[in-house]
Amino acid sequence: MSTPTTIYMNWTSTGFTPTGGSLQAVSRVSGIDIDPGGQLLEYSGDGNRFPVAIFNHMNKPSFTINSENIGVLSSLAPGAVGVVSSILNDPKNGAGAGSGAILFALANAVLENPKMGGKHMAYATGSATFKGYSSDGVTSPLTATPQ
Repeated sequence: MSTPTTIYMNWTSTGFTPTGGSLQAVSRVSGIDIDPGGQLLEYSGDGNRFPVAIFNHMNKPSFTINSENIGVLSSLAPGAVGVVSSILNDPKNGAGAGSGAILFALANAVLENPKMGGKHMAYATGSATFKGYSSDGVTSPLTATPQ
């Protein structure tokens, strides 16, 4: 294995494991969107024309899988809770120990909705969006672990 490139390409090992259930692997992944969900609170008063303070007062992380595997997406039930994860690969080394890939995971992930559809003469596409909550209100359910 060569030195990690610190650039990334393609998602592998994508899936959702419901609490008490088994992994539901998602193939045909065409993209993933991960959002830490930072929400800023701005303050201004008196005659201020600009905020004089801004801070991150809340985070609402989300993890969206985009896939053409409609069969798997349609089997996911809104409200299901578990762990959703995927590996973003190093283009030269792939995934695995020392590869430079990154394993993204959202614990306490609640499936908001799977959405899917298709048009004439085009591949059907879909997405599944999960939102995560913290067990203690302090620890982020979203992790990014170098491989």
